Amino acid sequence: MTGYQPISCDLYDWLEIAARWQLPVTLTGRDGRQWADRIRTIEAREGVEYLLLQGGERLSLADLASLELLWQGEEKRIRF
Repeated sequence: MTGYQPISCDLYDWLEIAARWQLPVTLTGRDGRQWADRIRTIEAREGVEYLLLQGGERLSLADLASLELLWQGEEKRIRF
């Protein structure tokens, strides 16, 4: 992917937390599509990072606009 920009470490940490703890998340893409699922894993292919969701979807981190989750009793909305 030409011009791929990795997300910041702080934002990446939230994705890792959600994956590690198998938290239910709502992800919103830059195109407005939404996925309510759990993150199975994070992987890199040809220099691009992807989320693999439990439901089988593969999402490029570069295409994400936001992540919503419940963490320690507090609703979090992280914008990418």
